[in-house]
Amino acid sequence: MERSPRQGPLGAGGRAKRRWAARPTWGAKRSLVERVWNASRGFLAAYREEPNLRFHCLAAGTALALARAVGLTGLPLLYLCGTIAFVMAAELANTAVERAVNLAAGDRYHPLAALAKDVAAGAVLVAALHAVAAAWILFVAPRGLAGLWTALVEYAAGRPLEAAISLAVVAGLGAAAALHGRRRGDSG
Repeated sequence: MERSPRQGPLGAGGRAKRRWAARPTWGAKRSLVERVWNASRGFLAAYREEPNLRFHCLAAGTALALARAVGLTGLPLLYLCGTIAFVMAAELANTAVERAVNLAAGDRYHPLAALAKDVAAGAVLVAALHAVAAAWILFVAPRGLAGLWTALVEYAAGRPLEAAISLAVVAGLGAAAALHGRRRGDSG
């Protein structure tokens, strides 16, 4: 099956997905606003297509709400934000590799294509394991599980409106991730 570059990579069932199609921009000078716009569109397209990215966004929202609840500031907060960026970048790179491999391999299986996808998924695994370790270091190690729970309860009692908003944002991210996948028929 012959494919033009404007058709985009193969999606589920071997059909082309136009939203992933790249526009011919090689050699073209684009403004900063245009490059940021294109990058944002890429992130949103990946968010719509990848259940794992939606999960990582939920986890990031939860971690940021937890950081606010326990009063994380300064370098620990910067470390948390860097960890979130690391996980998101790994997931986006994994998505890009999967799409490029699907486009190049088409409907055919090739061991190198499978290896490229596995290696990209391994990068996400390393980033996710780092995020779990970072969460332990930032939230559990300094105060223990009981101390973390106490800090959360004190935060909710001392700032009920702020705690309710944080909970609503996290719940909204979770619902959006879950409902979007169910609406599309994803299992993940």
